[in-house]
Amino acid sequence: MQEPSLLSKLCQNMKLPVFIFSLFQILLFSVAGQAQGYKIDVTIGDYTSEQVFLGFRRADKVYSKDTTTLVNGKYTFEGAEPLPPGVYLVLMPPDNKFFEFVVTKAEQQFSLETKAPDFFKNLKVKGGKDNNLLLEYQRYMGGKMEESKEIQAKIAAETDEKKKAKLQAELEGLGKTVRQRQDKYIKDNPGTYTSKLIAAFQEPEIPEAPKKADGTIDSTFQYRYYRAHYWDGFDFSDEIFVNTPYLKEKTDRFLDKFTLQSPDSVSAAAEWLVEKSRANVEVFKYLLPYLLNKYYTPEIMGLDAVFIHLSDKYYKTGIADWVTPENLKKITDDAYMNKNVLIGKQAPDVKVQRYDPAQDKFTNELISPYDVKAEYTIIFLWKPNCGHCKHMSEELIPFYEEWKNKGVEVFSISSANHTELEDAVKNIHEKKMPWIITADPYSRARALQLYYGTSLPKLFVLDKDKKIIANRVGVKQLSEIIENHKRVTGK
Repeated sequence: MQEPSLLSKLCQNMKLPVFIFSLFQILLFSVAGQAQGYKIDVTIGDYTSEQVFLGFRRADKVYSKDTTTLVNGKYTFEGAEPLPPGVYLVLMPPDNKFFEFVVTKAEQQFSLETKAPDFFKNLKVKGGKDNNLLLEYQRYMGGKMEESKEIQAKIAAETDEKKKAKLQAELEGLGKTVRQRQDKYIKDNPGTYTSKLIAAFQEPEIPEAPKKADGTIDSTFQYRYYRAHYWDGFDFSDEIFVNTPYLKEKTDRFLDKFTLQSPDSVSAAAEWLVEKSRANVEVFKYLLPYLLNKYYTPEIMGLDAVFIHLSDKYYKTGIADWVTPENLKKITDDAYMNKNVLIGKQAPDVKVQRYDPAQDKFTNELISPYDVKAEYTIIFLWKPNCGHCKHMSEELIPFYEEWKNKGVEVFSISSANHTELEDAVKNIHEKKMPWIITADPYSRARALQLYYGTSLPKLFVLDKDKKIIANRVGVKQLSEIIENHKRVTGK
């Protein structure tokens, strides 16, 4: 799709008789009632499909909202209820080309006109002041971006340092010109989506770093100032950014790039964001679940602590009051179980029934991970007849063969209940599992609950003292985790 998306980087007092005042209220209500809902007329030149779709953006996904057919050369989207504010697009089959526009609370009824092949370049809006302002700004920025690319290309090709310095000054001047124009848009168009979008994504202007007491420059000043002012222009009280890609983009950048990737730091930053989002209920209802899901399965090991923090702070307390009882229970139960297996915690001491290869069955002999004398213990949770579990077992065998004489033991816990033990034994034979095998068939040890076995398979890495040093990892990560731990601890 070649069309650019909306900028990602970017009554007087009167004394009236009561009956006249009442009549005025009725008329006002009637007019307001007629204005409710949305109606967007679309004319597309050099395009003949019988049907087009209305979609809207939410984070990095596009959702379908409406569909309409061609009538008298025009497509009309309309509905009795207003559209939620945000970035919308007209999607055209069969090639799924599209062009975008914005819907605000104030602008729900307008017309769009364009033609192939460049739908964005040819786009015109009637009855949509904010859309026209946005188009003007987009086209201005498009031209300036081309100027910037041309200057940067000249800088890259220039070998004369004086000429290169002159070009660099020209580029900086262009940046200042754009900033001034942006500031003017914001000043001249208060309250519009365009001005809010510009303000939300303007880079903080960082002052010169102050000197420390010893006369040296504070090397961390720029980073700290930038982070402190990163959200200055963002209006959390306006829900329009919920149905755009921009709130997710800005949030991810703040948490992933400008926040120390430790559980405490990310938890504090995430909570700060959620508190800011409470300025608008729709922003709050979007951002909190987004962050909860982001850290339910985090990209960086250990940041699942953020999920627990958000669950305890907002779900367990009932602040997130829109959540169904079923989902609330799942979230809080997951958080409760996850607490047991956070990195740095002592692994749960569960006494489970051991499988005896000689007797080819699970016996009444109880064994705990704490009974294993090894420098590292791998806890392997698996389920009988689970395809992913079988695959993980296959991957784990060569790792075990390589590491079993280097101080590493695998302690597997099957989720098999008392009716599934025979299936578990069949899987043991099928995969030729060579490590310690156990089960908790009557849930006496609550092993699966204590080791957060809501979804299987799972792997945990324990050190010699049975402290968790890695959780929910893959087999391919195990060697690196152990080697890194040895290097850090000097063992």
